[in-house]
Amino acid sequence: MNSFLATLLVGVFLGQPAPEKSEAPKVDSVVEGVQARYAKVTDFKARFTQVVTRKHLPRPRVNKGKVFFKRPGMMRWDYTSPEKVYYISDGEVLWSYQPEDKLAYKMRVKESELYQALKFLFGQGELRKDFNVSLGEQREGKIQLVLHPKVAQSNYKKIHLFVDQKTFDIKTTELVDPLDNVSRVTFDKVTYEELNPKAFSFKPPAGVRVEDLARPTQSGKPKP
Repeated sequence: MNSFLATLLVGVFLGQPAPEKSEAPKVDSVVEGVQARYAKVTDFKARFTQVVTRKHLPRPRVNKGKVFFKRPGMMRWDYTSPEKVYYISDGEVLWSYQPEDKLAYKMRVKESELYQALKFLFGQGELRKDFNVSLGEQREGKIQLVLHPKVAQSNYKKIHLFVDQKTFDIKTTELVDPLDNVSRVTFDKVTYEELNPKAFSFKPPAGVRVEDLARPTQSGKPKP
């Protein structure tokens, strides 16, 4: 499940020091710009490329596919390369479906740390409320916001958002986990056309084994 949600977070931009101090981006204005931008977005569709760098792997793993968001809280990640994997949420339940293995995982969205961290993408939540925010170094003309969660998280320790200076669109996200592995996701071919809500519902096909991570254990607590 972590690999999926990790997809949601990959980005980097920080302006190099400008000749004039007054020309440097201000962290508050960038945060306000990003929040205002995504408060207006109701539907989002894009292609994505995810590059996962892990210390124990000789080279990065590259995944590709399409991503869809729809307010309130619906999202879908269709991984098409190198293998098919689907992450689908109707805003309440999150599914991870692996067709080749005939296996699906089910969990409650509210129990996902990374989903909660990205609520601002759906016009919900406040970056300043959940994160300590600073500016990183500029990369490829994009502003980099560095987000450190105010409450320690088990799945990640910081997030980088790479933001377009003019539109405040998030072009790339970068998630760093507690072991310093990095998941970087870049979006392209972005459109904001209205999406069909039915695309965010999922019913496991016949023969698929379901692991319900939301099911309470004997102690009454949900599984991790």
